[in-house]
Amino acid sequence: MAGTDLVSDAVRRGRQVRRRRNVVLAGTAGVVAVALGGTGLVVRSQLPGTTARVAAASDGGGRYDPLVSRLAPGWMPSGATVRQRGTTRDRLQSLTYLRSVPDPKEPKAVRFVWIVELTLFAPGVRPVPARTAEDGPLEGLTFGSGKKVAPVQGMPAELLPDPNGYTLEWAYPSGAHAVVTIPVTGGSRGTGAVGPGATAGTGFGDRTPAVARRIAENLRIDGNTALRFPFALRLPAGQHVVGAGTTYADSGSLGGTSATLRVGTSDQPKTWSSISLSSDIAPGKHVTVRHGFMVQVTPARGVAAATLTHGLRIFGEPRDPSTWRADPIRG
Repeated sequence: MAGTDLVSDAVRRGRQVRRRRNVVLAGTAGVVAVALGGTGLVVRSQLPGTTARVAAASDGGGRYDPLVSRLAPGWMPSGATVRQRGTTRDRLQSLTYLRSVPDPKEPKAVRFVWIVELTLFAPGVRPVPARTAEDGPLEGLTFGSGKKVAPVQGMPAELLPDPNGYTLEWAYPSGAHAVVTIPVTGGSRGTGAVGPGATAGTGFGDRTPAVARRIAENLRIDGNTALRFPFALRLPAGQHVVGAGTTYADSGSLGGTSATLRVGTSDQPKTWSSISLSSDIAPGKHVTVRHGFMVQVTPARGVAAATLTHGLRIFGEPRDPSTWRADPIRG
């Protein structure tokens, strides 16, 4: 669904894959309660002049917020770096790690050693069917259709028949589903060369099942990592955040950093607008560049782009997300 989904540069440029809706498009305004976490939420101001966001407390009930990631891995293989973190309108959350090294055959390029994709489906949310107008993580796969394996964290688990990688899924009593995918990084991706339990091309070889299970056994879904942005803006009247995503530079020159915020008046895609800042600046006379970022605005029908950028405040370094801040909404 061109124009409505944001896909990690690491996936888009580095592999020939079906589109995966790794980021953006999250629930309704405010904070929607779901039985996914065990952390409580208290209010803490993140940026002067902005609305307050949620931060973790020591106890209480977990809640969903499109600007907060609940995925909290307790273990990752050596050399892992975060590439992408995002949320979607249907309360789906994603987190991508990878390890890359310089490509000896292509100067100023990198080669992916391995990639790990974590996905959290809220209760009642399932992968979208194949061959539809919509796309998303695990597109065309069905929970319950895989090979049953030993429980993960004491919960029923299966290997899904994913032709693009080794995919371990388990279900929580709440009805939520968590998935660890170690995709194929070479030319066999999407060819059917791998299936449930296959390990060819994942970067870990025969260790793939053990790696995936260790990640799964140590994954928590009650984390509280705020997505960080190099900008803040004032929402037009009647608009609320429907999703967000950030992409981080890897150890080579492939891709850069980006942050995207999507807002709308309802859960209907036709009402959604987005604003995105990227450190990768495309050539062209119609490109808007501010403070080292390329600024892209996609307004919904009937929404003036100027209303989205009015009061836009940019801060931080384009390639240093540690200088970004947690609250993109100004009061």
